[in-house]
Amino acid sequence: MVVYDLICKKNHRFEGWFPSFEGFQEQSVKKLISCPTCGSTKVEKMPHACAVLSNRGDKAEKKEPAQTAKGPEVRLTAEQAKELLIRLNHYVRENFEDVGSRFPEEARAIFHGESEKKSIHGTSTPQQREELDEEGIPYVILPKPELDS
Repeated sequence: MVVYDLICKKNHRFEGWFPSFEGFQEQSVKKLISCPTCGSTKVEKMPHACAVLSNRGDKAEKKEPAQTAKGPEVRLTAEQAKELLIRLNHYVRENFEDVGSRFPEEARAIFHGESEKKSIHGTSTPQQREELDEEGIPYVILPKPELDS
């Protein structure tokens, strides 16, 4: 039995129990999995940390991962990368304060100690990001994966 965290196209999260990975795949292809909140059958697995870090190669084949300047190289499939971005977006939405279009001003105030340190997210224009770069204020642009693709 395997348990997956699932998400529908409307971002409702729920848990699904399946006899195996293949069982999940079969039910997903046949659109037999539906969101208990809205009934949508456009459902995807949320990533698990072990899915991102595990090696899908033959277990007998124990190769050392390629080294980069920052550590071992991790190769993800497009599906794994999308799952990782979905989970990251959900984490930020649930744990960071949404300051909307005030993001540059809030980031600046936090950086200069004029506001309490806190995790924030929001929006900014290319011009505003250029100004933050010039001032040395760190930020990250987080891509949002499309759930309907």
